[in-house]
Amino acid sequence: MEEAIILILVFLSLLTIFCLYKMLDKRGLYFAIVILNIIGFVLSFKITNTFKMNINISIIPIISTMTIIYIFLIKYGIKEIKNLLKITLYSDIAIALLLVIMNYFVAAITETISINMQGTFEYNYKILIVYPLVMLLSSLAVSKLYTLIYSIQNNIPLCISLTHIISSLIYTVVFSILSYIDILEIKHSLFLGISTYILGLPLLIINIIFINYLTKNKKVKS
Repeated sequence: MEEAIILILVFLSLLTIFCLYKMLDKRGLYFAIVILNIIGFVLSFKITNTFKMNINISIIPIISTMTIIYIFLIKYGIKEIKNLLKITLYSDIAIALLLVIMNYFVAAITETISINMQGTFEYNYKILIVYPLVMLLSSLAVSKLYTLIYSIQNNIPLCISLTHIISSLIYTVVFSILSYIDILEIKHSLFLGISTYILGLPLLIINIIFINYLTKNKKVKS
């Protein structure tokens, strides 16, 4: 069941990018990154067991968010990334505040739901701080590394692959360790990050094919 949900989430994430890009071009990518970033933030509280591994399911919308950054780098250049990073950071801050408000000030339908929601944020409150910081650092790492590698090797799939292999350690391993300090033992947090990282590798192949399709015959605009 979990595997099916993973596949559906991958499909819906890419479909969101594709539809909004085809309808609104660059503006559609801005909308898509906000939507996927919010979904990633909410799902970052969810750990699931799939393919016999414990993973943080937010890896799927996060990789799709990074896919949008790659598309921007390929089509519009590094100059556009600054606005993209601002939008993701602002949306992260907004959703963090909304989650806190929802937890403590919005009345739930039943007391059971209220207790469950409050418990989620009480035990995982560090994610509200760690997620925006990790996403900002990851986005910066992706843009800087891709630009650096591309200046050395003019091969887009290779650049994306090398960038992902390096930068995804931030939003998998580092995120898991920082988010679950005092909740999980360090070795369990590390294993969670590594298994999430491993799941992201086959997703990378799918996203490279998707990026190539959307950006083929497109040159960076100066």
